[in-house]
Amino acid sequence: MLYRRQSGPVNIWITVGTALVTLILGFLGGRLTAPQATLSTLLQPAALHLRQASGALDIVSLEYARALQGNAQSMAASRRALKQVGEELSAAEALRQLYPEDVARATQALAAASQATSQQAPQPVMEARISEVRAVLTSLSARLPR
Repeated sequence: MLYRRQSGPVNIWITVGTALVTLILGFLGGRLTAPQATLSTLLQPAALHLRQASGALDIVSLEYARALQGNAQSMAASRRALKQVGEELSAAEALRQLYPEDVARATQALAAASQATSQQAPQPVMEARISEVRAVLTSLSARLPR
């Protein structure tokens, strides 16, 4: 008859220890081979938010002209687009930290555009407000590294 020794707690500890060392070495190996984060990669989300905000401003220009002709859906669309511009600015947290004055100017210009929308200001007034917001967004995007 063959004698078989039962596995005890020592084998379990060896297995757990080996798994733990393997996990740690795998993590360290992965971190050491990862590319270094650069400023441009860290600011890519902010640049995307600026592009989204600029696109929403284009919608405001188009829809507001139709809204002044009595189209209620276009008025709602222009207000939603202005709201989206504000949300995109809020989502660009890195810009708020790096360029707080510019983001504050953009927010103020956006508030003026929203007020002009609620007062149903003439098209040239609204275009001036949109141009102010676009100018600040353009200056912010010019500051971002390529």
